[in-house]
Order: sequence, then structure tokens, then C-alpha cells
Amino acid sequence: MEMYIWNTVIVISKLMFYMGFAAVAGYTFFAYSNLTESKSAVNVNYRKLTTAFVILAIVATFVWFFATTGAMAEDGIQGAFDPDMVSIMWSMAIGDTTLMRGLGLLAALAIISVSSTSQSAKHKHYIEYALMMAIVLVLAYSFILLGHVSELNFIKQLLLMFHVLVMAWWFGALYPLKLACNYLSDDKLLNVMESFGRQASVLVSLLFIAGLILVTQLVNSFDDLLKSSYGQVLLLKLSLVICILAIAARHKLKLVPELKNRTGRQLLSKSITKEMMIAFAILLVTAALTSVVGPASLK
Repeated sequence: MEMYIWNTVIVISKLMFYMGFAAVAGYTFFAYSNLTESKSAVNVNYRKLTTAFVILAIVATFVWFFATTGAMAEDGIQGAFDPDMVSIMWSMAIGDTTLMRGLGLLAALAIISVSSTSQSAKHKHYIEYALMMAIVLVLAYSFILLGHVSELNFIKQLLLMFHVLVMAWWFGALYPLKLACNYLSDDKLLNVMESFGRQASVLVSLLFIAGLILVTQLVNSFDDLLKSSYGQVLLLKLSLVICILAIAARHKLKLVPELKNRTGRQLLSKSITKEMMIAFAILLVTAALTSVVGPASLK
């Protein structure tokens, strides 16, 4: 098979994992909050969609492993499933990453399934929340096991984990926030949006700073940023990030305050949809950055 076919499969499977990871992070931070009632339509719909994304991410994780194996073997489809090649790849960092992500996602799926079929006591919700938080941390840790970031020092890897966690929390929050626009009362919606806005103001600022620090470690110079393929794709991602930050700022400064006057609900919902589309584009570009191109400083 041509290498571009393997690369396409790798990028798409990574994108699906990123979406599943964001869904798990969003569920962790919102399903155990006062955003929804346990048996409300919003929570039922949210659980169903989260479950679908997690299942998709599990499948994508193993597709990514075999596609990467096939790309390394350079022997077509049969190379992806060659026992010797699979054994070699499984013993490497890619195998550790696949196992960690697969088990983490399976554990998340089990917890979501159990919590959706039982009337949980308050202490049980705390246990579920703690377990989901641990899973999110494990999935975030898997990002530093391979690729160019695995060669960074410990502090930079912690920065990457923080960057990944906040990204997943932010992007994973968008769908439940859109559901809130459709289902919650005006007062509850305003409370949820203001609470999220306060948290996002701090976390997203730190996310941006952490991202800039990481860029300085992965790109040798401003010239590399402009002329290398990695730098150009990175600039595309930065442009998308600026766009999504502008939308988020509009939410906080204009659309959310309008909720106090019982207006702006529909505009806010449509704007969140646009934010979700840009978030999808950012995840796609990130999947390409970590698969097809790499920083010259670490080549």
C-alpha cells in the first residue's frame, strides 16, 4: 500500500481517539456537576453520545496501532498483521500507548454504562468521579510516551499533559453546553455559562501559555516556523486557536450577559456549534502534526 494511505488512516484514527478523549474529559467534568438531573433528557442524550464516542475511540486506538505497524512494515495489508512485526511493535512505546489508551477507554465505558443503569448514592458518584479523573490523567499521560514530545524533559512533558487536559476539558465541554442551551431554564443556563466562563478564563489562558512554551521547544527559529512543513501546519493550528478564542471571548463578553435579559439563547447555541466545528478542525490539524510532520529540532 502507498504510504499516503497509511498516513491517512493514522491521522483519522488519531482524530477519532482525540474526540473520544475529549468526550471522556467533558463527561468527567460535567456529568457529575449540577448541569443535569440524573434522569433528564439532556443527561440521557449526553450519555448516549459519550458512549458512542468512547466506543469509536477504542476501535480507532487499535486501528491506529495496526496502521502504524503496516506503515513500518511497508508490505501492504499483510504487513500490518504480520505476527513478528506486530510483536515487535507491541513491545515498543506504541504498544504501551495502545494498551494504556485501550484499557483506559474500556474502563471509562464501563463506568459510564454502570452509572447510566443505576440510581447512584452520593458517595458512589464521588467514587465514579475519582475513577474517571484517574482515567483522564492516564489518557493524558499516554500523549508523552511516543513521538517528538517523548524526547522533551520532564517539566516540558508535564506542560504537555496540562495542555492536553485543558484542551480535552474545553472541547469536551462544548456539546454539554450546547445541550444546556436547548434544555435548561434561563436561570440555570446563565449559572452554568457564567461558571464555565470563569473557569475557562483562567485555564484557557494557561493553555495558551503552555502551548507557546512547547512551540519554542519544538521549533528552532522563527525561520523554521515560517519555512518548515511542521512550522506551517503549526501556524495553521495557531490561526484556528485564535479563531476559537475569539468565539469564546464573544460568548463571555456579549452572548452570555444577554441571557440575563432572557435573550441570546439561540445565538449562543449557534455560536457554540461554530466553536465545535473549529475545535474539530484543531484536532484534525493536531492529528496531522503528530503523525505526518514533525519538528526539525527533533529530527
